[in-house]
Amino acid sequence: MTTAQSFTPGTVLVMVGTKRGLFMVSTKDRERWEISAPTLKGHRIFNAVLDQRDNPRLFAADNDDFFGCFLRYSDDFGQTWHEPEQGIQFPQDSGEKLHNIWVIEPGRPNEPGTVYAGVDPASLWVSRDNGLTWAMNSSLAHHPTRARWEPGAGGLCLHTIVPDSSNASRMWIGISAVGCMRTDDGGDTWVFANKNTRAAFLPDPYPEFGQCIHRLVQHPVQPEVLYQQNHCGVYRSANAGEDWVDIQQNLPSEFGFPIALDSHHPDTVYVIVEDPEGRQNVGSNFTIYRTENGGAQWEPLTRGLPSGQGVALGVLRHGMTTDSLEPCGVYVGTNTGQLFASRDRGESWSLIADFLPPIYSVTTTVLV
Repeated sequence: MTTAQSFTPGTVLVMVGTKRGLFMVSTKDRERWEISAPTLKGHRIFNAVLDQRDNPRLFAADNDDFFGCFLRYSDDFGQTWHEPEQGIQFPQDSGEKLHNIWVIEPGRPNEPGTVYAGVDPASLWVSRDNGLTWAMNSSLAHHPTRARWEPGAGGLCLHTIVPDSSNASRMWIGISAVGCMRTDDGGDTWVFANKNTRAAFLPDPYPEFGQCIHRLVQHPVQPEVLYQQNHCGVYRSANAGEDWVDIQQNLPSEFGFPIALDSHHPDTVYVIVEDPEGRQNVGSNFTIYRTENGGAQWEPLTRGLPSGQGVALGVLRHGMTTDSLEPCGVYVGTNTGQLFASRDRGESWSLIADFLPPIYSVTTTVLV
């Protein structure tokens, strides 16, 4: 394990947010890996992302039950950290209290300085100055149905933000347990995008809202195509979320959290499904599933992954990601502290870190 450091162009950097700090795992060849000593040691890091649109800036969602929640940033890969001049805090007269910062999402390539964040209680925050000052999206915060929103097991959390790569006015968000929402006018108004997604735990299994979406991704070439992993299934939309098609097919469970895709072969999608009671792998094999035809058929990927009666691994909603290389690298972190990597699109896997604290999130980037 090495100390925090600078990294050279071409390095694949995997940022691992854990219950006790942020770990930086790096490689030049995706065969030999180095793990830096944790930065923000002892802190609960729900999410971390490196924004390379200008000078590289690392953002981290730092949540603490006692000291509070902070969105921190670093310009030296985590050696030193700073807080915004105006952070994410609800007005005192709002009656709201910040519980957790769930996700940080850099804006589009053509809007440098714009960064988004999603929090619990469900609200969307935006910075236009590279994270120095933050403001809440008022339209979502005062949505007409807001009083009827119910939390999921992890709280009323806005955990996914997808700025449309093709339309600067459009964005999707995922809220547990409200569902998918979309804006078509830059955040002035929001509509629900949940048609045909199930909420089997409700009296009406197909409500306008109330679904427990777990994760959402956008097709990089066909921007109308979205995929989501849900409490009740895996879905694909071909029309920007106007309606959804269940693509669970031969998956052994409808319950799971993470989803990711291969940017070079974007009909290739990866999911992990779990036993909904134990929230661990179905059966005795820890398995990642892949489709190469947009969900028409899924294949289990197990080569190099653990199996046996004592294997009981779970992966949280931000615990899987892919890199931008060809062939695609896939990275999976478990809530028991194992980090697995594949450099061949999931055909084979290696354990690249073990004995980490419980992993909340895994993100990756190739340094330029």
